[in-house]
Amino acid sequence: MERSEVLLSYVWSYGIALLSGWAFSLIHIPLAWILGPVTGLFLYKALLRGRTSQSYQARNVAFLLLGVQIGLTFTVETFSLVGPYFIPYTGLSMVMIIVSLGLAYGIARHTSIDETTSLIGAAPGGLSAMIAVSESLKANTVLVTIFHTIRLLAVLFIVPFIVSRWFSVPAQTYVDEASVNGPVWTLFLYVVLFWISYRLRNVVPAALVILPMLIIGGLQANGVAIFELPALFFIASQVVIGVHLGHSVSISDLKKAGKFCGYYFLLAVIIISVGIVSGMALSHWTGMDRVTAMLALAPGGLIEMAITAQETGGQPSVVSSLQTIRLLTIVLLLPLLFKWGLPKLR
Repeated sequence: MERSEVLLSYVWSYGIALLSGWAFSLIHIPLAWILGPVTGLFLYKALLRGRTSQSYQARNVAFLLLGVQIGLTFTVETFSLVGPYFIPYTGLSMVMIIVSLGLAYGIARHTSIDETTSLIGAAPGGLSAMIAVSESLKANTVLVTIFHTIRLLAVLFIVPFIVSRWFSVPAQTYVDEASVNGPVWTLFLYVVLFWISYRLRNVVPAALVILPMLIIGGLQANGVAIFELPALFFIASQVVIGVHLGHSVSISDLKKAGKFCGYYFLLAVIIISVGIVSGMALSHWTGMDRVTAMLALAPGGLIEMAITAQETGGQPSVVSSLQTIRLLTIVLLLPLLFKWGLPKLR
């Protein structure tokens, strides 16, 4: 593409994203500034065969800012709150993982998809790590990516809608309770965090989100006030993430996956249902509010579920902390399980 065509593609992509996000916000769709861009860009590619583009630098900064935004919701009580939930949450997460992998194995047995591709594609989280495992075990990486994308999009469109319509409570201002606005010089921390997170992006899963979230959260919990950027920055970050997701959905790849998309969409819906029921059980057993419990057990979308918690009266710091626990479980354990167990299935 010529430079002018590339520039025009950027303008169209981010312009459509802004308009779509604004339209979704007007009709009060949950996660409007993420789901609007995803929907707008998908329709642009599907109906008009338009070409989309994204800035990877902007995406990285957006991940950082959203990690910071989640970290700012942490308080002194956050880590003590999460502790008692660890064992029941991990147990329910393992149930979700087992159900997902069991269904994926069943799909593979009754279709032409090989077991390796099906099982790796059904892991409820950890896309980047699963792609790496897929390549090392000679699975169909294109299909693995598509199946994970289907799961993530299903989570993003279904879970926030259910929670906001039937379980939402008046939103609470956890950030305001945590601290007053910090001094301007703490903006330097944003730069340092970006440098550290970027350097460790291939070592720590979802480093650009998790490291800022945990570091800022730790500072907040220890009484260090951090300067908060205006809300417009965080809205812009959501739009950029929406562009990233919308750009990542390839129409040609979806056509290649064909009827398999339906199987894995149904699998995603079942796992979402398992997550909702598990969330209710977690709420009943531990006393955690239902919104927080269900969002914490949503099969993916750490950033988006934390933002949804902020919008619907849940506790974003607890949601993000528990989602991080499951993400680390998936990223650390499943690759070892797959490398040990999949060769035995062949």
